[in-house]
Amino acid sequence: MMKRKTPAAPDRAPVKSNVASFRALHDADVVIPQKIRDGLLSLKKAKGNEGWEYEADFIKRAGISTAQMGTHRDEFVAHIVVAKPVGKGNSRSPRNAWFATVAAATEARGEPVTAEG
Repeated sequence: MMKRKTPAAPDRAPVKSNVASFRALHDADVVIPQKIRDGLLSLKKAKGNEGWEYEADFIKRAGISTAQMGTHRDEFVAHIVVAKPVGKGNSRSPRNAWFATVAAATEARGEPVTAEG
């Protein structure tokens, strides 16, 4: 029987082993906000600076649960616009729309856009 050669392991940078790296992997107060930031970046790449989607779709994009979103939503309120239903007799509750950029959310709310926003 012939012996198979196993491929050499790829060169990898050594992984830092410190408190910050541990928290980045295991602390929900670090991991979940990072997933939301990654979701906002993904939304911007997919739909542009003025891209938006309703919260249910954004939760899927970010890869988090509704409970996790509920815990960390307030940290990203600048990206959220409350979309109220329009029309007589419309009984739907308002929905949160997530915008890729703070400037787009500010504009969607009808607020003046500053140079920083």
